[in-house]
Amino acid sequence: MTSSNQSGFTTPELIVVVGIIAVLAGLATVNLLGVARKPTLTATVDTLTSDLRQQQTKAMVGERLSSHGVYFGSGQYVLFAGSSYNPGEVSNAAVALEQYVGFSQVSLPNASVVFASGSGEVTNFDPNQHAVTIAHEQSGEQKTIEVNRLGVVTAVQ
Repeated sequence: MTSSNQSGFTTPELIVVVGIIAVLAGLATVNLLGVARKPTLTATVDTLTSDLRQQQTKAMVGERLSSHGVYFGSGQYVLFAGSSYNPGEVSNAAVALEQYVGFSQVSLPNASVVFASGSGEVTNFDPNQHAVTIAHEQSGEQKTIEVNRLGVVTAVQ
């Protein structure tokens, strides 16, 4: 009589372990994709701040020999050249906001900020109307961007 001592895993044991690993991998993938898709308010504020400063620079160097500005609309903002926003102007550049991100308050004259050609100062500056507040609808987080009369753009937490 010979006794065989075999060691190893049975097929049902392997199937159970592979199944558990597959479920855990699936849950991790779903969670990571959700985080990757979630827009960050900080990125939107950084982009908008950069675009405001770029429009001011264009006005200061006299690009197209005109003022430059930013108009704040529903779900987007528009970069424009000229002393005021003209929705029919073909050179306007609209920038759409990420999903769930929007302007909760636009405290600017005519919902726009215009930088004067040459100086880069804000035209028609009103000390009571010089900020834009951006909010993330799902998290409730808000950030405010202020523009002073000299055109200095600052993001306030």
